Amino acid sequence: MRSPLQNPRKLSKSIVFTLTLTGLLTSSVNVDADHISVEIPTSTAIEIAQNNNILPRQLTGKILRDAAIRSGEKRRDLRIHQVTPQTFSNLCKFRFGEFCTQEFNPVQGWVVVVKVKGQSWNYHANQAGNFVIDPQINFFNVSRLPIKIANRVMNDAAKRAGLKRSDITVLSSTQKAFGNSCEFKFGEVCTKIYKPIEGWKVTVKVRTETWTYHVNKTGSQIVLDPKIKAVQGSELPNRITAKILSDAYERTRLETVSIKVVRSVEKTFGNSCQFNFGEICTQQYDPIKGWEVVINVQRQFWTYHVDSSGSQLVLDPKVVQKLKK
Repeated sequence: MRSPLQNPRKLSKSIVFTLTLTGLLTSSVNVDADHISVEIPTSTAIEIAQNNNILPRQLTGKILRDAAIRSGEKRRDLRIHQVTPQTFSNLCKFRFGEFCTQEFNPVQGWVVVVKVKGQSWNYHANQAGNFVIDPQINFFNVSRLPIKIANRVMNDAAKRAGLKRSDITVLSSTQKAFGNSCEFKFGEVCTKIYKPIEGWKVTVKVRTETWTYHVNKTGSQIVLDPKIKAVQGSELPNRITAKILSDAYERTRLETVSIKVVRSVEKTFGNSCQFNFGEICTQQYDPIKGWEVVINVQRQFWTYHVDSSGSQLVLDPKVVQKLKK
């Protein structure tokens, strides 16, 4: 019996069979009554099939190297804390612009949070491999703020602002010895008595604002600068305040005096989806002018959206769900 190597016809059949089998193992097969066809995936198709939610390894390395250079830390001591896929509506917003147009020219990418010495540094990265760091971060004043204290400060800011903790960024932290309790509490006219309180001066980013905190060494005392306004924009009209307090009273059956407005922000919601606390909304711009109002109800913080006339009032659905339990 002749071997395939000695028989050219058998050799060619062997090669064809091998190639066909390889194609079947790596490709999709379509079968109908008349024929069998094999679709061999291209490299482009393979790339498209990959999970776009995962930050590419090369981009991860670039961001960590950037954070290491800015902070003076070793790269191995840094870590990416959070990666969130994001569609930035335009290049201005991708670059952390505070005053951007409503032009819709989307940039696909991610919001990347890097932990640096107890702080959270926010990066915006796109699919082309470019990235931008939040320009409000103070890179030259990065003290080793303990994570426990950083978390307490961010929790406090998030509750006061009615935001998620992940929306709060520590911009800078400085170890400091406050001369006495008056200075620690942001007193403007204090005695010269020296009873030092060791601790930290911490600044955080809340939306477009910068808030300053004083924290003692253990983190048991946290004081927000009293100059931080609870109201941003015009004063919340009394009639709207009354409607919100009335709604909260109906939901809790507490005395109205036990419920307090702690923050109100005049705001233009992009569309009804955003007004109704939608987490995934279209970029359609159909503005609703109104307010975002945070109230304190028995140590809990509730967020309302209300239009400028007060005729539409929406409580954060997450709060509503908790009340149903």
